[in-house]
Amino acid sequence: MRNSLVVSLFLSALPLYAGGFEVEAQGARAAGMAGACVAQAADPTAVFCNPGALALIPKKKSAALGMSAAAFHESLYQGLPPGAGAGTASQQVTPRTMQPHAFAAVPLGANAILGTGFYHPFRMQTEWAAPGAFAGRFDATSSRIDVFDITPVVAVHVGEAFGVGAGGIYRTSTMAASRRVDFPAGSQREVGSLAMTSDSRHSIGWTAGMFLRPSAKLSLGAAFRSKTKANVNGTGRLTQIPTGDAQLDALVAARFTFNQDLLVTTTTELPSQATFGLALSPSDATLFELDAERTAWTDVHDIVFLFPSAPELDKTFALRFADTWTYRAGFRYRFPTGPQLRLGYALAKSPLPDAAVGAFFPDSDRTTVTAGFGLDWIDVALGMTTYKQRIVVTSMTGLNGNYRAKSWFAVMTMTK
Repeated sequence: MRNSLVVSLFLSALPLYAGGFEVEAQGARAAGMAGACVAQAADPTAVFCNPGALALIPKKKSAALGMSAAAFHESLYQGLPPGAGAGTASQQVTPRTMQPHAFAAVPLGANAILGTGFYHPFRMQTEWAAPGAFAGRFDATSSRIDVFDITPVVAVHVGEAFGVGAGGIYRTSTMAASRRVDFPAGSQREVGSLAMTSDSRHSIGWTAGMFLRPSAKLSLGAAFRSKTKANVNGTGRLTQIPTGDAQLDALVAARFTFNQDLLVTTTTELPSQATFGLALSPSDATLFELDAERTAWTDVHDIVFLFPSAPELDKTFALRFADTWTYRAGFRYRFPTGPQLRLGYALAKSPLPDAAVGAFFPDSDRTTVTAGFGLDWIDVALGMTTYKQRIVVTSMTGLNGNYRAKSWFAVMTMTK
């Protein structure tokens, strides 16, 4: 059995995977254009978008600091036969999440720039309301994966037309999940609530990019981020849920270890991503960019939680991911007085097949529309994501049903 805890996702720059994997917005300028940024040399956020473009940013010594916020607008489940969910309905709670990002760049000799970034690239959060009544509670009642990166990059330019950059990724990941436990197994009679929390675990990866600007009206970019992997330990804690049957409760108390920290082990895996983009600027005021990103989801395997001292609590989440493409289109208009208006659209295909859709990872294809505004040193962006209605009748966990959701995000970044 292969252990894997996935923590990633998919796009380069905005939350598009509510209930599934998300990638946070790394700067309001990119977020306002739906994350289309690999073919622009705009500011220090190029550390994330394209290390090669960092070499040609206008201000060689600069810094960017900001915050992104995201939440579900709605996330609904309506059960369909066959399976435990038939005739039931549920929804996810809508907590807001806030994540900071910070980038800086300084000259390094005559032809190079040293850049660094701190950001939260990947996140996944699922939390079902009224977990005691949720049909999928024995699979998962909540799940959360958080990742933050520290990325130092060196970029070198050849004249004003070509830049190349590369750097390391120091990645920290944490995970928390909960589910209900039944006894006897498969009886659907809940006797406990299991909460699992991982320790922070570090892994090392790398990033690289190239940027070409053959004319003032055209620029091309390509960037790559490597996959990462790390072993993870953590703790699980099982709390007994009384059944009202004193004899059964006593049997359960003797069978399981309650109210003690139990060792849990797994492995974190995140896929590699390759992004390609083209930007056209017909005039000084306008810019259009098209990006395409390939995410190697097949590098990510099933999520397995192992309890060495309590193997009856082991849990496997089958993912069966497929590699996917994400497409983004962005538009920027600069007014004669300086302010900028940005618009964007993104289309992302879910890597998750119908059979793997469930309580832990309810994902679907999604579209995102964005708008942003920039004035001197401050930029803001707003976006709304719509998840394609997904009707599942082949769920491996039996949680067949109708899944649909919407989410929103907001980003603010200050650049000096």
